[in-house]
Amino acid sequence: MPDTFYPSVDMDFIETHMKTMGKLAKDGIVKVGTTTTFIIEGTQAIYKRSILIRELEPGQVCFEQATGLAARFGFMGALLEWLETNQNWKEGAYIVAE
Repeated sequence: MPDTFYPSVDMDFIETHMKTMGKLAKDGIVKVGTTTTFIIEGTQAIYKRSILIRELEPGQVCFEQATGLAARFGFMGALLEWLETNQNWKEGAYIVAE
């Protein structure tokens, strides 16, 4: 059951940002049922380069996985903006870099 205190994030948003980061392998997105696997380019073992995401509901990813990916791959600002715009959700104060 999804946590009622944190909003879910649209899978299309996550997928778009994972594609634009430029680190995915060729054909680096594999979907099986409600699980999506992103495969990062490189020579390490496949289990070290694979990121699995399971949808809570069709097209929805849990907040924790979305923020983890955003922190790891550098699109946290875009995620926070998306949450505020699309989910009307903002926690705490954001620091604006000058």
